[in-house]
Amino acid sequence: MPQPLEQSYNWRTPVMFTSLAAMIVVAMLIRGKVSGWLPALVVVVALWTLAVGLFYLRTRAFLMIDGSVLMVRHVRKLHTIDAADLVAVNEFPTPNGPNYKLTVRGPDGQTSRVVAPVALLRGGNSALFTWIVARAPQATLDKGAQKTLARLKTRGLIP
Repeated sequence: MPQPLEQSYNWRTPVMFTSLAAMIVVAMLIRGKVSGWLPALVVVVALWTLAVGLFYLRTRAFLMIDGSVLMVRHVRKLHTIDAADLVAVNEFPTPNGPNYKLTVRGPDGQTSRVVAPVALLRGGNSALFTWIVARAPQATLDKGAQKTLARLKTRGLIP
């Protein structure tokens, strides 16, 4: 039974520190009750909500390989990609490392792009490129993806 890749970072620690800091600031604002404390309280709660929301969205990253099928989720929808339908792989930078936009041909012949958030997953690059080399060699790789593939082969992370 295939297993999804695990997250490459610990999301609990930033959520804990963000929540602790927000609680301290909220307590100080409520206790002090200086002029304008209520709008400041609203801003602090909104910023905390935004930060925790961003941490939550990062935890949605998902990649699982089951033979010739790749299942990937970036934020919302879970996409199932058959290796024969993969057309192209394009690398794009993120603060955590490169992610990939996979161009996939659908059953109706239309192409769509799916983001593979490998930078957020432990072993994501090597798992994705191992699958591409073994199951989808017809896919065209852009320059960044070709460099990553060559680097992974040099390091012995993929055959």
